[in-house]
Amino acid sequence: MKKTIGIIGGMGPEGTADLYMKIIKYYQINFGAKYDKDFPEIFIDSIPIPDVVESLENEKITLSMLITATKKLQNVGCNFIVIACNAIQFLLKLLQREVKIPILGIATTTAQYLMNKNICKIGILATSTTITKQVYNQELREKGITLIKPDNQEQLMLTEVIMNQLAGKTSRLDKGKLIKIIVSMKKRGAEAVLIACTDLPMIVNQINTDIKLIDCTQIYADEAARFANSS
Repeated sequence: MKKTIGIIGGMGPEGTADLYMKIIKYYQINFGAKYDKDFPEIFIDSIPIPDVVESLENEKITLSMLITATKKLQNVGCNFIVIACNAIQFLLKLLQREVKIPILGIATTTAQYLMNKNICKIGILATSTTITKQVYNQELREKGITLIKPDNQEQLMLTEVIMNQLAGKTSRLDKGKLIKIIVSMKKRGAEAVLIACTDLPMIVNQINTDIKLIDCTQIYADEAARFANSS
């Protein structure tokens, strides 16, 4: 019996769709899903929270909206929840207190993946909120993994790229900016770079660079699919 998946999305909408489709693809590739009945039941609550890309506009309102979403997904029968956003997962422990069903964390899932791959030094492309709220720091530190963060100028470039993606105005210049930051992180000793924003996999991928890119959305989606199919 497949578990019902709850997705808190809308941060941004295309990133939510990407997470959903990656779960579907995992079922097709790994579980041989072919007919509609082969896929898990999935509920998506796409919520219009205050901005979390450039900064966290209102943490209290954001938390309240997320709590409402988690309870809603629990009440419609979801067995567990994933959140289609890296930035707001600094609130994960607070959200988990509000519901009885598990909420899978993207940082925990990613850190375990990196440890399994023996990666010790990792760069990160993420929003300012993800960086300042240290969404990944503790999980990586516990696995003995060093995090290489963007410098101030690189973070400003990242923010501009993410905002363009949210507005549907991404250009080749945006991809070039991401590649420039990735190269910089490689020079600083990164063995690989985390794509730790759900809006970035649509802009840059492995064919654009020779350094290993790790799509956190893909790792998260894979874990959600496996969890939904577990007994």
